[in-house]
Amino acid sequence: MIPFTKPASPVIWVRPYHQLSIDSSGDGKVIVKKASDGFSIETMGRFLGVAVALCLIVVPLILAGWNVLENTLNSDQETDPCSSFNGGESIEFDDVGFLCLDYDERIPVRDFETAEEHFKFESDWAGFQEYRWAQTGDVVTLCYVDSYYDEYSCENLIRVQDSLPNQNLSYYSMYGGMTQDMPSWVNDRPSSVDVEYASSTVGPFGADRLMKSIDDGSGWDQLEVRSFSANSFEISNYYAAMERGMFESILPYVLPIIIGMVILLRSGVRVPLLEFDQQHSKIQRRLNIGTPLSKYDWTGVDFHNFILAHHSFTVTHHHAGDEHTSSSTSYTHHTGVNLSCTYDGGSHVLLFIENKEGQERRDLIDQFYKGLDLQPPSQDGPNFTPTEPSAQQGMILPPLVTSAPSGQAEETSSLAEDTTSSEVQEEAGEAQDPGGFWDQV
Repeated sequence: MIPFTKPASPVIWVRPYHQLSIDSSGDGKVIVKKASDGFSIETMGRFLGVAVALCLIVVPLILAGWNVLENTLNSDQETDPCSSFNGGESIEFDDVGFLCLDYDERIPVRDFETAEEHFKFESDWAGFQEYRWAQTGDVVTLCYVDSYYDEYSCENLIRVQDSLPNQNLSYYSMYGGMTQDMPSWVNDRPSSVDVEYASSTVGPFGADRLMKSIDDGSGWDQLEVRSFSANSFEISNYYAAMERGMFESILPYVLPIIIGMVILLRSGVRVPLLEFDQQHSKIQRRLNIGTPLSKYDWTGVDFHNFILAHHSFTVTHHHAGDEHTSSSTSYTHHTGVNLSCTYDGGSHVLLFIENKEGQERRDLIDQFYKGLDLQPPSQDGPNFTPTEPSAQQGMILPPLVTSAPSGQAEETSSLAEDTTSSEVQEEAGEAQDPGGFWDQV
């Protein structure tokens, strides 16, 4: 079992406005969770949050699916696969089909100078730029000269004349056919090389283009094309036809779907529940909407020895101020009954049933026991014990509670109360159910 999924104690805090929902399944298991009593603010907020979240998730999914279907049908009917792209220009490859021009920018340059396997220029886009290059076969190693760090920043590209040297896009891929070998000087310091530049009216590669492909998945192919001249630097990007359609159809709907999922997870729809399996002497905690990480099992449970103990504590609420108001502190006092189980590893508080209007909610206790087909204990019976068990029992105390002095439990002969104080940072002014991040997975 993954240790960080162990629930906090108590697992479920039953507030005065909560009822217990107890459902028996066909296999003899009983599921217990809290339910709001009537239309409380919590219930209304939960339903509103779920409704908004579902709208933000479902509606964008429907619209995105409709757009993808519409684009797919249109692409099947159109003879030009790049009609939805800018200009409709394309390059056809044998292995991936058409790549469509999506982005093309020509940047004016000035003061263009060249030397042997060197060139430099200045532009309003990136300021002064200097390059060194070398060619082996069709592969050009193009290195940007970083004068600040005195080093080369290099990449390999394929030099292409009027016709493509290879009709397979993978030939130009930085992950595929293109060699990653580079000249030995790429590790040298640029300052160690003396270069004499001269003004030029011809680019270092003439009318040839430099190409590099990101070819790491079918349907997501991309080709980058660069060309240098004495008057301009041009960069173009080509994409697979379907990729552009997918982006246009889905990308606008990604953000509302993410927001909807966050609201859904924070709306309280994933309430914790306890599944009691008497046949296998096991209790399982999980969320009604969760992953396997939200599950935790207590095994070897003694179903005839649930422990009841009166319990009380004080919660300190800090309210952050703003520029007009100062921060403040308030306190709420909570009294009720802890219901704990004993299992192979000790004891654990399953439920804290808070009193309602100062009265113990005996109806919920009786409802719990009857739901498990057990005899409810009397208030003076042996199952009502002091709050603090011995250390050997391994009892896990509820959050917000510190241990009482050891002598206190000995002095209390019947119902024991433990009153402590803890601090909780809260935004909504109401203590939230305990549990860390992994408890809510």
